[in-house]
Amino acid sequence: MPSPPKAKPLHVAGQFWLDMDDVAFLGEQRIALLEQIGERGSITQAAKALKVSYKAAWDAVDAINNLAPSPLVESAVGGRGGGGARLTDEGRRLIAAYRTIAAEYQRFLDGINAAMGDPGAALGLLRRLARRTSARNQFIGRIVAVSARTVDAEVTIEVQGGQRIAAGVTNESVEQLSLRPGRTVWALVKAVAVGIARDPPAATPGTNTLCGEVQRITRGEGSAEVVIALPAGLSVCGVISTELLERLAIAEQTPACAVFPTVGVIVGVDD
Repeated sequence: MPSPPKAKPLHVAGQFWLDMDDVAFLGEQRIALLEQIGERGSITQAAKALKVSYKAAWDAVDAINNLAPSPLVESAVGGRGGGGARLTDEGRRLIAAYRTIAAEYQRFLDGINAAMGDPGAALGLLRRLARRTSARNQFIGRIVAVSARTVDAEVTIEVQGGQRIAAGVTNESVEQLSLRPGRTVWALVKAVAVGIARDPPAATPGTNTLCGEVQRITRGEGSAEVVIALPAGLSVCGVISTELLERLAIAEQTPACAVFPTVGVIVGVDD
């Protein structure tokens, strides 16, 4: 039986190109979250309506904004009980695009199920399409430079807002993934690999520094998760001990920097 042709991307108002990978990444839950934010004007209220935690809702918004061409949700400072949030025009267009693609995709799956006589085929296909990673920080950008050395290379990736992230990879990876200037790639960084500083440290080879304003802090036993808002609606998450957090007087709405090694950056491609 021949493989079905790959669905063509959908162009939406000059802003988005969506294909089935985008549909898998967004998912029904994230789209529902965006819809609730648009309806209620609050991430907190949207989380309550969907019966998810405040932190989970914020993490989802961060992930979506980091990977979108421009922010889909704009938030106002106000903390857990205040502030507000609104969908941008791009956010509303993306919801409409998702609903259109999802409906067409379901019709396609229904046809496949009818042809195969397998009611579980749709679920299995969706699972294979879904992109999952343990990395809390996910960025998408274009390679602007590849500096090769004897056995490894440094790949410089420019993300939205002009921020640059350097990744240390082997020369073999450069060839296998066809990492060349101009190519769109993923940059994944685990939050536990990201340190938090109050001020930008001295430039050090092999180290990335992204600075912005602390958006929120989640305290735990002996450590805290810090989310820093970056330009163009991006954010980066790192971990710091609570003792150091207090000593550096890092708090919400104060400047801070995320610091992480180039070798801690995983580079991925879609094809």
